[in-house]
Amino acid sequence: MLFLILAAPFLPSCRPDGGRTSGQTVRVVFWHAMGGPLGELLEDSLVAEFNATHPGIEVVAVSMGNYRALSQKIMASVMAGEPPVLAQAYETWTAQLIDGGVLVPLDSMMAQDREYSRSDWARFYEVFRKNNTFGERVYSFPFNKSVPALYYNADLFDSLGLAPPSTWQQHRELLRTLSYDGNGDGDLLDDCDRWGTAFTVSVWMFENLLAQNGGTLLSPDGRSTAFAQTEGVEALGFLVELLHRDGTAYLSSGYEHQREFTEGRVAMVQGSVVSLSFMQRDMQRRAESGLSTFEIAVAPLPSNRRRAVFIAGTNVVLFADHGPDRTEAAWEFVKWFTEPEQQARWFAGTGYLPVSSTALRQPVARRRLSESRGLEEVVAQLDYARFEPQISAWYNGREFLSEAVEIALYGRMGPEEALARAAELADEEMETER
Repeated sequence: MLFLILAAPFLPSCRPDGGRTSGQTVRVVFWHAMGGPLGELLEDSLVAEFNATHPGIEVVAVSMGNYRALSQKIMASVMAGEPPVLAQAYETWTAQLIDGGVLVPLDSMMAQDREYSRSDWARFYEVFRKNNTFGERVYSFPFNKSVPALYYNADLFDSLGLAPPSTWQQHRELLRTLSYDGNGDGDLLDDCDRWGTAFTVSVWMFENLLAQNGGTLLSPDGRSTAFAQTEGVEALGFLVELLHRDGTAYLSSGYEHQREFTEGRVAMVQGSVVSLSFMQRDMQRRAESGLSTFEIAVAPLPSNRRRAVFIAGTNVVLFADHGPDRTEAAWEFVKWFTEPEQQARWFAGTGYLPVSSTALRQPVARRRLSESRGLEEVVAQLDYARFEPQISAWYNGREFLSEAVEIALYGRMGPEEALARAAELADEEMETER
């Protein structure tokens, strides 16, 4: 894949030069992976409004359905010399595209735009500014970013006089309290039982625990992995003990654990802050069907040695060689989309985090924060959030880590052995890239 990208600048291009004669509309093709209600808000509301208020520019949003399809389409289009003008991209993809010389540095657009000041960029959360800076240059802008949240049954917690945990130890003890064997048969498999929590095999969950335990994914020089050190073994071991020693959690697949949570079979689950609107919608449907409901509340993740979480989600990149008109039109959309007014609506409608705290002061954002107990504190995790490695080798390195987490959670290897194996494979990948 990297070879194809590096070769792309030397391939003949069939793309129009992006020029226009007077009166023509500049079309900006934007590839994304938003589907369902998220895609509807993006395309039918925000993109439609931009087009209506910016005569002479038409942003054409095209959904690829999912991130894997989007990645494949981007790489194939680069190979053919016909990429879109804009696209969502994870950091590992962006690193490859930078190496291939096919992106427009967005700091160059900021520098030549008299209407865009240093304060516009400075208002972005620091973690987003750093996350979109590769080396010394800004190559992308945050698009659909999220942080993790702890979801809990507020009615149950209130009735028992409980509060969400702030430390790992409190979390573990709380899950023991919340787990309930309704018929006393020694397991939690019946309808009258309740699990403390449930979760899927998740690299993101492990990464958060690793950071909270004082660990890092890579060494300080970024040349090798560090997740298999003591901090990582303890982090993965924490999840293993919840499953196999305490028996307060079970492994789920897909979104089963969220469904079980809204049905009251699980007391507390972890997920993306974006899941809140989906689970609240499920709760509303239960109410309309005459089924039991409860208030869903959220809280920041508990900490151990430090407070830390990883952000998730993609950024947006601008492809080169589309001509000045298309490039400037695309920049106009990126700039508009990240303004506080639009970011507040994006947050209120999807749960994706705004790029700046300024957006949270907008009335529509304030209303959304007031509707869910704990949501403001969850968003505040951005003040100490971090991001995954920005190197292309991490694309495969993350897959190796995901396999290790799965192997350990299913008990096929211990945490130390599973992480050591993943670290060896990931280090080989990083060495090959160098």
